Amino acid sequence: MKSQGDEHNEKKQGNRQGSRVSYLVAGLGIGAMFGILLAPRSGDDTREWIATKCKNGMDSVNTRVRQTRQHFAQLIDRGQQQVSDAVNQVSDAVNTGREAFKKAKTAAAV
Repeated sequence: MKSQGDEHNEKKQGNRQGSRVSYLVAGLGIGAMFGILLAPRSGDDTREWIATKCKNGMDSVNTRVRQTRQHFAQLIDRGQQQVSDAVNQVSDAVNTGREAFKKAKTAAAV
């Protein structure tokens, strides 16, 4: 059985590891940025390369957003159809029950 101290130490270790990963990712990003900016290319070439990469990234993000939007639209349509089918089934069951009640009521009155 774990004590509260053990759980607290485990949480601290998890937080430290998460911080280490965050610092690693930040360091890699900063290093990549400096590597691009200090590369032996001309400024025009570097700016063109960065602009091309940004444009390609935006195009891929827009494509994924469009695909996700279409996927969710299909899911919503499918869900609406299922709800509509369920409502129709319940409505049919209610009507069948009413008819059975009327028949039973008529039979009991006779």
